[in-house]
Amino acid sequence: MRLRYWGTRGSFPAPGPGTVRYGGNTPCVSVRADDDTLLIFDCGTGARALGIELAKSGPVRAHLFLSHTHMDHLMGLPFFVPAFVKGSELTIHGPAGIDRSLRDAIGGIMEYAYFPVPLTEVPARIDIIELTEETIQVGSATVRTQHLNHTAPCLGYRLSLDGAVLAYVTDHEPFATPTWRDETARRGLDAGGLLHAGDARHVSFLRDADLVIHDAQYTVGEYEAKHAWGHSPADYAVDVALAAGAHELALFHHDPTRTDDALDGLLAAARTRVSGSGRDLAVYAATEGVERALRGAAGLVTTDDALEAGAASFEPGARVLVADDDDDVAELLRQVLVEDGCLVTRARDGREALRLARAEPFDLILLDRLMPQLDGSEVCRGLRADPALRRLPVLMLTVTSARADIAAGFADGASDYITKPFSVSQVRARVRSWLTRRGPA
Repeated sequence: MRLRYWGTRGSFPAPGPGTVRYGGNTPCVSVRADDDTLLIFDCGTGARALGIELAKSGPVRAHLFLSHTHMDHLMGLPFFVPAFVKGSELTIHGPAGIDRSLRDAIGGIMEYAYFPVPLTEVPARIDIIELTEETIQVGSATVRTQHLNHTAPCLGYRLSLDGAVLAYVTDHEPFATPTWRDETARRGLDAGGLLHAGDARHVSFLRDADLVIHDAQYTVGEYEAKHAWGHSPADYAVDVALAAGAHELALFHHDPTRTDDALDGLLAAARTRVSGSGRDLAVYAATEGVERALRGAAGLVTTDDALEAGAASFEPGARVLVADDDDDVAELLRQVLVEDGCLVTRARDGREALRLARAEPFDLILLDRLMPQLDGSEVCRGLRADPALRRLPVLMLTVTSARADIAAGFADGASDYITKPFSVSQVRARVRSWLTRRGPA
């Protein structure tokens, strides 16, 4: 496959003398298969130059995969020239939204108040396909999706094509900080040493990829002040790529305030971290305009459980049990879930939560760990001891965030572990992720 970076910057375009080497355009990556199938990942401002180049040859047939619909990943669409070329066909794939459909989210940026030509009136044929966690075939390419840990529904894409594997995972942050159970586990770089099951699942998604394009917007110091913003420190990108046995890592979604010289420093630190691991991993900072051929060392990967599972869909009316003795927290969660079309039941203590879970069919439980009668750990163990509830997703919400507490939460059977105070947007995104996944515990 032939790959080119058209935009590598995150959050906001940052053109100027300080970003001229790595580029100032927001995310857009094109992949051309040997059979000429064209796949485009995200449609940030970099898509404008790509569209101009493509339109030189007349009508275009392309598949556009959006990680999500935040503006920096979508603002190039109104200026993507092939959309205005009669005879062009553009299939847009992306995650199902929370408060509106993917079609409405995309079309919104081309409403009359913002742009002179609405999406419904462009000359090209536009097909829009909502995705959850699934595997699809596009020409000779196999594309597998997985939810990422962001502030809105966001998908990572694992592409198997022409004997090579590419993982595109932008706008993702660690599920837990610290990420590893202890320093010995970090040095061992075994996914079993990861503290949070979400991070272990993320590593599995990247497993043996020939190239991982990964969010690396922050330094570790910056991330401390920007937790729950939905982006990764570069150290995390290095660690998960190493744990996954990836062959190459491209640091991506560069912070708009980071100059080329500062990016050189971030890259040098990432390479030093790789050197200290004793493992082989080529690391570079994704650079606008760079084009390369990707040849597989990993080979096609098409047999794991996630590929065999069919797509799940999210529909309004999911039944959610909120178990929390704090009235304010419970009411906040209720309001958020109701806005998303969920049917919410409240439990005020652990004993009531366990009774309700056994008596009524729920699709997901949000469970506080510290509650009267029975605590969340006891409730979770009780749920997992019941064969009928063993696979029910349980998202544990708690103020206890020490390594030992998180590890104990998963040992008790939690599907996910979210610390308080939590980001409402991330709770919404994770709830939707679990509901579309249909709860494999």
